[in-house]
Amino acid sequence: MSYGDFYFVRSSWIVDISLLLFAYFLILQYIMKRLYVLSLQGITIALSACNQQKSSTLQNIDTTLHITDTISTRKTLNDIRFKDWDRSDWLDNEYIRTLRKYLDDYNSGKVCNANLDPYKEQIKGQFVIYDITPYLLGGVFIRITFLDMPNRVFSSWIYSEVNEDKEIVESYEFRSISIEEETTDMTKEDILQAIKEMDGIKLW
Repeated sequence: MSYGDFYFVRSSWIVDISLLLFAYFLILQYIMKRLYVLSLQGITIALSACNQQKSSTLQNIDTTLHITDTISTRKTLNDIRFKDWDRSDWLDNEYIRTLRKYLDDYNSGKVCNANLDPYKEQIKGQFVIYDITPYLLGGVFIRITFLDMPNRVFSSWIYSEVNEDKEIVESYEFRSISIEEETTDMTKEDILQAIKEMDGIKLW
C-alpha cells in the first residue's frame, strides 16, 4: 500500500468517525430534548395534581367551617326549654309541679320508691326549693327540703320532651329522687321566715 492509499484510508476513517460522532451528537440532542419535554410534562402534571389537591383541601376547609358554624348556632334542647326564663320562672314552673305530683302519688301509694321509704313519714308534708338548675341530660335538677325534715336535702331530676320544630316543651316526666349525704343547719322556723322575707319562695 502506497502512502497515498494509506492517507486516503486514514482520511476516510477520520471522516467516518466524525460522521459517527455527529450522528451520536444528534441522537443525544434528540434524547435530551425528549427528556426535557417529558420533564416539563411531569412538572405540569405534578402542578395540576397539586392545584387539584389544594382546591379539594380548600373545599373541605370551607365545608368544615360551614358545619362548625351550623353546630355553633344551633339551639340546644335546654336553650328551648328555658328561653327567656327569669327568677320567677325558676321558682314556679311545671317541673316543680311534676315533682309535687310524683310525691303525692308516692304518699297515696300509687307509685313505689325504695329511696323514699325510710323517710316516708317526714316527706308527707310540703317542701321548699333549695336549688334548681338546668340538667345536662335534659330538664332540671331540683334540690328540695321538706318542712318536716329541714336538715336534709333531696335531689330530683325532672325531664321534659321538646318539640324541636315548634321549639316548645310538650310534656314533663319524673326521672329520679334521692336523699343527699349533705345536711343543713336549717330549722322549720328558718324556712318559714325565709318564705316571709324572700319574694317567690313558697311551700309546695
